[in-house]
Amino acid sequence: MTEGPVAHNGHGNGDAKVSLEELDELDPTVDPSGWFSVQLRYAYRVGAAQSPAMIEDRVVLVDGDDEETALGRAVEVAAEYEDEFSTAAGAEGSIRFEGIVAIKELDDPPGAGTEVWHEFMAPAGVETDANGEPLPPVRPMEMAFPRAHDE
Repeated sequence: MTEGPVAHNGHGNGDAKVSLEELDELDPTVDPSGWFSVQLRYAYRVGAAQSPAMIEDRVVLVDGDDEETALGRAVEVAAEYEDEFSTAAGAEGSIRFEGIVAIKELDDPPGAGTEVWHEFMAPAGVETDANGEPLPPVRPMEMAFPRAHDE
């Protein structure tokens, strides 16, 4: 586990340092919202062998009283996105549901501006969270629309 303060803003430039011990205190308890965001994985399979040519992750919203119910609904929704297609070269293909990557309960019911997905990632120099669990690296490194600098 990394010792000492880590960059809270994810840039590793020394701004807004927070210790790993302080992160332990950031474990809020929220009331169930009844809504879940579910990351579904699809393979675009092409040709007779149906080997994957591309993988796609989609995040969908489902409702449910608990995670088990939400998972059942997500599997039902996932099938609706499966389809057949033809490539520009005329090869036949299919979009096949491969499985559920992750599920997260929303803090609030969905509406404009409601967070529907979050993922903790490791900024440069940090490998684990406050509990010592490994964090995946930041990906992608580039952002389509980075925040304007405050300077």
